[in-house]
Amino acid sequence: MRSGRMTTLRQALSRVGERRLVWLEGSEAETQAAAQPWLSGDIFWLGEGPSQYAPLPAAKALQRLGQECDTLVFNSFSGFHPDAFGALAGTLRAGGLLILLTPPRAEWPAFADPDRLRLVSTPDELPRAGQGFIARLARLLPEDPALDLTLPSGSSPWQPIRADRPMTAGQANAIQAVCQVLHGHRRRPLVISADRGRGKSAALGLAAATLLREQPGLRIAVTAPAKATVASLLEHAGSAGQTLDGIDFYSPQQLIQEEISCDLLLVDEAAAIPTPLLEAMLARHSRIVFATTEHGYEGTGRGFHLRFKAHLDGHVPGWRELHLDEPVRWRAGCPLEALVFRLLGLAAEVSAPRPALAPVRRQITQQVLASDEALLNQVFGLLVLAHYQTTPSDLRILLESPDLDIHLLEQDSGLLGVALVAREGHIPVELAEEIWAGRRRPRGHLLPQSLLAHAGLREAGDRSYGRVLRIAVHPELHRRGLGSLLLGQLVSHYRESGFDYLGAAFSATADLLPFWRRAGLQALRIGLQRDAASGSHAALLLRALRSEREAELARWHARFCRQLPTLLAGELRELDPELVWQCVAPIEGKEGDKGEPTDRWPGWEAFDGDELACFAHHHKPFELCQPSLQRWLAAHLNRLHGLKPAERALLIASIWQYAPWEGLARHQRLSGKPALIKALRGLLARLL
Repeated sequence: MRSGRMTTLRQALSRVGERRLVWLEGSEAETQAAAQPWLSGDIFWLGEGPSQYAPLPAAKALQRLGQECDTLVFNSFSGFHPDAFGALAGTLRAGGLLILLTPPRAEWPAFADPDRLRLVSTPDELPRAGQGFIARLARLLPEDPALDLTLPSGSSPWQPIRADRPMTAGQANAIQAVCQVLHGHRRRPLVISADRGRGKSAALGLAAATLLREQPGLRIAVTAPAKATVASLLEHAGSAGQTLDGIDFYSPQQLIQEEISCDLLLVDEAAAIPTPLLEAMLARHSRIVFATTEHGYEGTGRGFHLRFKAHLDGHVPGWRELHLDEPVRWRAGCPLEALVFRLLGLAAEVSAPRPALAPVRRQITQQVLASDEALLNQVFGLLVLAHYQTTPSDLRILLESPDLDIHLLEQDSGLLGVALVAREGHIPVELAEEIWAGRRRPRGHLLPQSLLAHAGLREAGDRSYGRVLRIAVHPELHRRGLGSLLLGQLVSHYRESGFDYLGAAFSATADLLPFWRRAGLQALRIGLQRDAASGSHAALLLRALRSEREAELARWHARFCRQLPTLLAGELRELDPELVWQCVAPIEGKEGDKGEPTDRWPGWEAFDGDELACFAHHHKPFELCQPSLQRWLAAHLNRLHGLKPAERALLIASIWQYAPWEGLARHQRLSGKPALIKALRGLLARLL
């Protein structure tokens, strides 16, 4: 395209508030050369490219968030990273062009895309990865309206954000609504929802600046999945001429674990924060604003809408929602935005479920899923609804990750549930030894690698595992046993397929573990650190699928249970006691009479019995009896079955976790240490 013609095209697109995609095919050198005439204005270049354009790798794409460009070059020869593509497309302002560099469309799916390296253990295994994600892109791109480079006509002029129009009408309404949260009735939270590029973070920042200008001593707390996420919010707060004194960032974990006082709490990208953390924030803070992206590269807001809004209805019925429709950088209905949504599955929607009368499990291949756009949208849409951090990269994993099984739960071809299972294990002996010694940690094989490196189980590398990555049931069908039905069918399927174990690793909570335990899975590991996104500790659970592995799993679980009390006195001191119980409690029917002691912890002496009796029935100090109490609790876990959760928490937190008396008394709703000791003595006397 000639320079004059290109300038005319950009001007026309800018006038109507639209953007376009330019798809350049050929070798990498050919496409980079062909891109040169298209470059103008502010240029962002992602992937390998000429140094004068300061090219960035996909891993650093988020550095550009909050900025704008006129030309975005996406060099797919450096790897087509879906999250980076989605994030950077939102920085392109009206009149801009997205230049996509790819191999010829017929060759592109088979190209050794570097981004596929994330899907395999070693580069040698790259040929094992699928091609479905790229094949789908090559199929969807041709003839899309976003590739139409004819001059647009017929649209009324678009009004961009500028000095005479500093914000959209939606942003102005959002600022007013945020101020109302502070000045209005308590317990009236606000939810601001929008697709990406609608300026919700900017509105939060401008609202914070307005409030601080009116009340200089105000304390505003800001939180998000990561501090980098609030860069735009803070930038707009400062750009309004307001210093950032009075605005402080806290991680979601800080807000629920520490006593943080503020006049107003702003939660940005709430959809990417687990619902339990949001619920805890809501309980602690009476004036709070949640902002969430409906369709975003960092997580979806639709699961947030289904799960968290139900909680709002039940606990703060006076809450309100404001939705921002108008984009800031382009006109609503821009063909490029629609194309990005389509390519990355951001608009995937699942149909209303059919009645679950006779559900049937069906396993499908990645090739079938990649070639059936309607089915893909149903499956990915359900995964989006079920998990707070489903991203476009998960779509690539779904279509191209090797050793991935896809199971559907259907009723008359209507989708009820989905399960994704990774096939793992059979690690070569030499590599397994290196992993056990901590010298190697290749990608993939999470279950055997964790058992080798963290649990120290040297024989674990040789076993075969089916790891449940995701299991999702349509939210309208929850609590009808469909998840347990699907999980039970997975147990049968992988047993018949000759696997040693079925397992899962996930951010665990006390209300989630019972689902897995009902299917016969036992805990073998609890991560020492809280997951940054969920605020929970990771748990690893297994179920033996072959009779010859039952005794092995029992040994592994017993070893975990022996080590756990030591960890509970240190790194896991703040672990939820009910979660501890769910990890160590025997599976129903596995270990005989619940009233009988287990023999996992040797070392019990008659002296320990005297110590317990002296504590329970007399006045010996707790601290002097604690070693004997620890041995007793370890040897008599079965007796905790009949206790209330608060009673189990009292025993585990005080005896194993060395919980501070003040905090434990608060959780137990008791007046202090003397009342706690009295309750402990009474409980032990009853159990003895």
